[in-house]
Amino acid sequence: MDPREVRDGRLARQRLVGAPYPDLAAAVDHLAAVQSQEFEDACWSLARRTTGGLSGGAVAEEVAHGRIVRHHVLRPTWHFVLVEDLDWMLDLTAPRIGAQLRTQLRTTGLLEDRDRLVAQVGAIVEAADAPLTRREIGDRLAERGTELKGQALGHVTLSAELDKIVTTGPRRGSWDTFVPYASRIPSVSLGHDEAVARLAGRYLAAHGPATARDFAWWSGLTLTDARTGYAAHETIDLGEELVDLADSSRYEPVDPTAQLLSLFDEYVIAYQDRTLYEAPVAAGGTIDVWGGNLLLVDGIVAGTWRTRKPRRKADPTTIEITPARVLTRDERQRAETDAHHLIDHLDRPSELLWKDVE
Repeated sequence: MDPREVRDGRLARQRLVGAPYPDLAAAVDHLAAVQSQEFEDACWSLARRTTGGLSGGAVAEEVAHGRIVRHHVLRPTWHFVLVEDLDWMLDLTAPRIGAQLRTQLRTTGLLEDRDRLVAQVGAIVEAADAPLTRREIGDRLAERGTELKGQALGHVTLSAELDKIVTTGPRRGSWDTFVPYASRIPSVSLGHDEAVARLAGRYLAAHGPATARDFAWWSGLTLTDARTGYAAHETIDLGEELVDLADSSRYEPVDPTAQLLSLFDEYVIAYQDRTLYEAPVAAGGTIDVWGGNLLLVDGIVAGTWRTRKPRRKADPTTIEITPARVLTRDERQRAETDAHHLIDHLDRPSELLWKDVE
């Protein structure tokens, strides 16, 4: 396929153009899993695809009390998934994540005590009168004679997530809290092959066109499983027709766009090969701008952006955009329009600052 057709197809399937999702649950349902390594950035990724341009606070409220949960389920890193999808997805992905985690547990000297510590975390969270932050879990482990901090504590709570002992509850400020897994997540059992096929179908429906290697990267599954899932995807009932991804005529040209996306937005992070998004330069190379959030023009990286918190409480937050090339007047206007959508989402006093290339 032509690179422009691939970009336009992904923009359309991920609802970065065209009709948005009607609500947050529909967005997460269609995307299957949304990386939420950076919580606020992930809220922006969901809000920009959803009717009404929800504020960050509204997204966080839905995650706290609705059908969306934040859990380590792919690769591993934090993801938003529907509560009814988490159980079968974990059955599929947790064994590989757990195998990766063994090295880190061994390095911190926790491998032999892993199961005992996970059981203690479960007992602590179960007995608590309210959801607990990771630090509060660490404090209560210390009361039982086990001092864990930093990465060591994180490895243990992650292990408890993989074992379906805990999951996240409402955020407390900028911190996740943990609740008993069974109190929030329904049990959903699928066979391995059925789960692989379902996840592959969901991925293709929302992220295609994409290769099996892209799916393996996104899901954390083996390439063999990824290829098996691809081979089976046309037989899955997803409530919508799955088109032939090799049929480039399926993808209509997209009108000119400019979008401020998180570096971890699904449009970027869901693919192993991201060269289709790189900005060309005269010498035939690419502009290396992958160190921050991304300004994309017509699906290609054209710069970076970041939020700068004010030094004084009364001052506004700054949205700073740094182009990687000289933008046309029209491209700049499109970028400013999207930046103001971001400012509305942040729901706090904010101003836009251009840090132009010389």
